[in-house]
Amino acid sequence: MKKKMLGLAVILLLGSGVCMAQERGDRDGREKHIERMIADLGLNEAQAKDFKAVWEEMKPGKKEKCAKPSHEEMEKKREEMDRKIKKILTDEQYKKFQEMKPQRGKPHGR
Repeated sequence: MKKKMLGLAVILLLGSGVCMAQERGDRDGREKHIERMIADLGLNEAQAKDFKAVWEEMKPGKKEKCAKPSHEEMEKKREEMDRKIKKILTDEQYKKFQEMKPQRGKPHGR
C-alpha cells in the first residue's frame, strides 16, 4: 500500500512539473510572436503598448483555460480584436497586418 501511495505521489509531482513547464513555454512563445509582429509592422512605442494590450485581452484567464469557448464566441472575440487593432494601426500597417493573418496560427518551423 505504501509503495502505491509513494508511486502515486511521484507521478503527481512529475506531472505537475511538466504542466508548469508547458505553460511557461506557451507564454514565452506568445510573447516572442507578439514582439515579432510589432517589429514586422514597424510600430512605435505607443502603438506597441496598445497592440500588446489588445492581444492580452484575447488571452484566456486561468479559469477559462479549462472551458473551451464556442466557435461563435471565438469569432466574435476575433472581430472585436480586429476592430481595436485597426484603430491602433495606420492604414499601411493594418494592410500588412491583414496580409500576415494567413501565416498566424501555422507552426513556425516545427
